[in-house]
Amino acid sequence: MDDEWEEEEQLVVVELSGIINNDFLAKGPGTCKILDIDSETPMMQIGEYVFAGEYEDALGTCVLFEEDSSHGKNAPKLKYMCKTAKKLLMQRIFLTEKKECESNSGSGDVARTSHEDAMEGEMDTSHLKS
Repeated sequence: MDDEWEEEEQLVVVELSGIINNDFLAKGPGTCKILDIDSETPMMQIGEYVFAGEYEDALGTCVLFEEDSSHGKNAPKLKYMCKTAKKLLMQRIFLTEKKECESNSGSGDVARTSHEDAMEGEMDTSHLKS
């Protein structure tokens, strides 16, 4: 096994919806957590906000620029970074705690019933052999 990591940087245009506080990105944390970015329904967390989304074709082309700070603060110039025809539309979702009794009630009964049926079948088979 090869223990080397290969790192790849990708830029993604993300459109957020469902945010009540419009300036939370400017005042909030500078990082976000993304889960399954290559899947059909990636998820993202920024601070206390959680989003689920999907990729969609953009109307036209999204062009990304970065500020070129070499010109000073008086007149920052923009420098071309990249372009894309896709964007990630993210809708805010609200997570609820999963109750333990909900997750165990249905599947536990089915497993127990299947196990009991298998045990009865074994006992019936051994009884026929003797």
